[in-house]
Amino acid sequence: MDGFHLYRSQLDAMENPEEAHARRGAPWTFSPTLLLRCLEKLRNEGSVYAPSFDHGVGDPVEDDIFVSSQHKVVIVEGNYLLLEDGTWKDVSSMFDEKWFIDVDIDTAMQRVLKRHISTGKPPDVAKWRIEYNDQPNAELIIESKKNADLVIRSINF
Repeated sequence: MDGFHLYRSQLDAMENPEEAHARRGAPWTFSPTLLLRCLEKLRNEGSVYAPSFDHGVGDPVEDDIFVSSQHKVVIVEGNYLLLEDGTWKDVSSMFDEKWFIDVDIDTAMQRVLKRHISTGKPPDVAKWRIEYNDQPNAELIIESKKNADLVIRSINF
């Protein structure tokens, strides 16, 4: 789902660009409409080019992933695929099965902290980002668990 992030230039054009960048990763910093169109095209036409995300550049890469009619199972992973709000609900309705990988929030935030630090964020910045953005997003995601067909408990690694 990372390929459906809004571009940094789109965040720059928002009413509060500083907040938009700080909250990047929240549901409103994605384009569920583009994701829905991609899924509809795949279902209706049998193949589609989907965007990926270049972490080095920090933006999506258009038409970078080809899903063909030869692919019999397509797994779409992402944080907000089970939300019930707006276009996210339409996205969710496209899936034949919806699975949720359940992990307690403290473990999840420890994993996120390690990831932030491993990508070069100083620990204090990483902790601020978790408090300001990642934990509120995680709480929203956990609420959507009830919409899953199957809940799988995460293992420690």
